[in-house]
Amino acid sequence: MNEPRRRRLGWGTWSPDRPAELMHPELGIRLTPVLYAASANAVSLLAPRETRLGLRSMDGREARLRSEFHGTVLDWRFRFDSDGVEIEWRTRRTGEWGLRFWVVLVASGGDGWRFDEAGGELRAAESGELRAAESGELRAAESGELRAAVQVAESAELWIRAANAPLLTTFHAHLDALCDEFVDKGYFYLGSRGTSGTCAALRFNLEEAPRQRIVCRLGEIETPELTRDDWTLADEHPAGSPQQALQAINDVMRWNHVYDAINRRPYTGLTRFWSARKFSGFGIWLDDVAFNAWLWGHIDLQGARDNLAAIFAFQTEAGNFPCLVTGNDAWIDRTQLPILGYVVWNLYQRSGDESLIRWAFPKLLANFDWWWRERELGGAGLVAYGTTPGVGRGLYRGTKLGAKNESAMDNSPVHDDAPFDSETGLLQAFDVGANSLLALDNEMLIEMAGLLGDVDTAARLRVRHADHVERIRDRLWDAERGVFANRLRSGDFVRQLAPTSFYPLVAGVATAAQAASLIDNYLLPPEKFGGEIGLPSVARDDPSYRDNVYWRGRVWPTLNFWTLRGLQRAGFHAHAQALADNSWRLFQSGWQERLCGENFHAETGEITDQPDTDTFYSWGVLMAAMSLVGPDDIQPWDAGNGSEPSDT
Repeated sequence: MNEPRRRRLGWGTWSPDRPAELMHPELGIRLTPVLYAASANAVSLLAPRETRLGLRSMDGREARLRSEFHGTVLDWRFRFDSDGVEIEWRTRRTGEWGLRFWVVLVASGGDGWRFDEAGGELRAAESGELRAAESGELRAAESGELRAAVQVAESAELWIRAANAPLLTTFHAHLDALCDEFVDKGYFYLGSRGTSGTCAALRFNLEEAPRQRIVCRLGEIETPELTRDDWTLADEHPAGSPQQALQAINDVMRWNHVYDAINRRPYTGLTRFWSARKFSGFGIWLDDVAFNAWLWGHIDLQGARDNLAAIFAFQTEAGNFPCLVTGNDAWIDRTQLPILGYVVWNLYQRSGDESLIRWAFPKLLANFDWWWRERELGGAGLVAYGTTPGVGRGLYRGTKLGAKNESAMDNSPVHDDAPFDSETGLLQAFDVGANSLLALDNEMLIEMAGLLGDVDTAARLRVRHADHVERIRDRLWDAERGVFANRLRSGDFVRQLAPTSFYPLVAGVATAAQAASLIDNYLLPPEKFGGEIGLPSVARDDPSYRDNVYWRGRVWPTLNFWTLRGLQRAGFHAHAQALADNSWRLFQSGWQERLCGENFHAETGEITDQPDTDTFYSWGVLMAAMSLVGPDDIQPWDAGNGSEPSDT
């Protein structure tokens, strides 16, 4: 199947590092709110950490957020349609006299702007010049949809008008010049006032405009009226309801769905907080973006496709999906856990879109074969984590840390005792999590091959799957402790245990006796993984649990997710429901403050007790999604097109 055509994006909150900035990627135009507090002589561009991200409408046409800057609190509402965008703010609290607190809307991009003082509107200079082609955007596009966007711009004029007219309109070389002017010369300075220029600033203060509505539109000019409806920042669904969970998924996905200007595509970032400074523009961390694709499947298949396309774009010639690709680095020597087969098959089950399978299957199969070619340890029929020697120049290449990156649990105690072989680039330990999810990936590929009528590939995969499942069941089961565990190549089992010990359940590997031991001796006892808040990323009776640093003791949504799916597959529905309920309650404790935690303290459930924990992390909303995936939900192993159930 050919790659999906590049689609028209239109107006949205596409800027990764500025959630309040409105952007039209095809036209290259940005509308940027800027705040100036005279009390502090300081400027804000409403960066992620200066805002509280609010409700997003389910159709994607409305967004709300709250800004707080030196004591002044504003609520914002943005509305999008095919022709333009509306921007509203209202003052919730003032930190100083409104005359001294300025709100500025900066229009940039295109071929310049001109201000009509008599009419009070800002117009894009010579609308026919608003051509994406001149910035290279159109030349790079393969789809005629971008040409259509430009033709619309040529046939209509883009204008901006406010309900409360601007007190001052100034023009600048760029956005930074405006910010510097505020700090250097204050708000009384008039030297930049004008009627035309590259970067236009419509200036308002809260004395004259405590509420405001600004319209940017193509077509006939109109005067916007102030709205008097009182909107809430967040949704009003009943706490704990399925509607609240679905709304949370929608809000987190849509706020983190941004435009990668380097590669000219949309995708859902891990978090807005990391896109610019940490990743230099964009960051595709494999498993995070794969989970984002799955989460989008609950609300909008197009969002899922955007994320799959971003992952597939960087698949290497060797076949693996890179662990991480950013604006300044590419970890092509390693990958991450093979969960995309599960994601794609489940998306197909939810949508019935066979084109998704035809598009994805060859890529997923190449990645699967790469795992066995590059990560099988010592011909044992089991895989280990690694970093392929001589491939790429990514940070940590050829180190034990690089090998641990593949697990997505970089500092997990389960890796502490595993030796690293620099010659092969492999950790000398068979990982129970990696092998279980690779076996699940195999099952999903069998289903896809069956759907596509690829009999030979399905037969090859069945042979591999049967052998792999048997080896996991026999070689990674520690009979003395009654648990699945990582095993060193020397034959010793790794002492430390993580929730990955439950992953054989999701792969359909465990016998009935093995599954019962996992539940009775490890899932339920509070000194292991039991308790009101869980699952901890290492057993509570392990000394490393007290570290409470990233994967050394904290609760992670991904670990809960795969454990939940495993419990459901094994038929432990009551235990699965208990884990889902606990995860949902833990999520809600932060969501009351619009926090979506990357991870949580395993005793208190806190998100912000550690400085390196992100507070609006995309896969954090897996904790809400788990409340929606009960026994009656679509399960990837329900289809039965080609795989045979494991003997349990």
